[in-house]
Amino acid sequence: MKRTEQPPGRFSGDNRGVSEVIAFVLVFGIILSSVALLSMTGFQAMEDYQENEQLQNAERAMDALAENYNDVLQHSAIEERYAELSLREGTVSTGSDGTELTITIERSDGTSDIVKHDFDIGGDSTDSFNLGEFAYTTGSDTIAYDGGAVVRESDYGSAVVRHPHLKCSDDRAIISLVTIDADERSIQSSDGLGFTMSVDNRTTELYDEDIDNVSVSAGSSPAQTAWEDHILERGHWDEGECTAAEVLVTVVEVSIEY
Repeated sequence: MKRTEQPPGRFSGDNRGVSEVIAFVLVFGIILSSVALLSMTGFQAMEDYQENEQLQNAERAMDALAENYNDVLQHSAIEERYAELSLREGTVSTGSDGTELTITIERSDGTSDIVKHDFDIGGDSTDSFNLGEFAYTTGSDTIAYDGGAVVRESDYGSAVVRHPHLKCSDDRAIISLVTIDADERSIQSSDGLGFTMSVDNRTTELYDEDIDNVSVSAGSSPAQTAWEDHILERGHWDEGECTAAEVLVTVVEVSIEY
């Protein structure tokens, strides 16, 4: 009986071939996985960059809009202002329900006055000025024009882009606010949109008799933290309180059309 012998080196050659195939498959798999991972992280990084860039652009645009609109606080002859925003798939919403501010005058004889009662704005049944709503929202971030300020709110906290016209010195406090009386509306678009602000009412009151201090407090609202932590603790304001001999309060009520 004849025994057939395998040529020397055949098994080792086959094993080497199989090993090379396995190595190729493993390397190819690693390359594909790396490419997929880099693509995912790269696209995510690009999306994050674009979203952050969009928010920064929205901040700058809303800040420029506020600078334009706030002319109605500084110049009584101005009755109307126009500004544009590029929405870029964001949503703009307007309304009459926003941050509520209560302004209280404390007198040296222990009595106090609620400033809102001296103003024919927003009804007489409340102690607070309702600043109304004019806000741009994209994702979980909102940038709002709030009483003359520009406030940014997100899941990570709040920030003040532009401070309102609140001044406190040793002898005088000046409080100037814009309140919005607008229909409840919202619009989403990828295009630019124009907004016309018109003055409906402008009232100024001077308090200068036996004044001890004035305090400003913000009611519950998305912008409450921004007001309490960043606005009412700025300059000579101490937790919303200013010690001054006289207080000048100006409130301009406006409507917004678009």
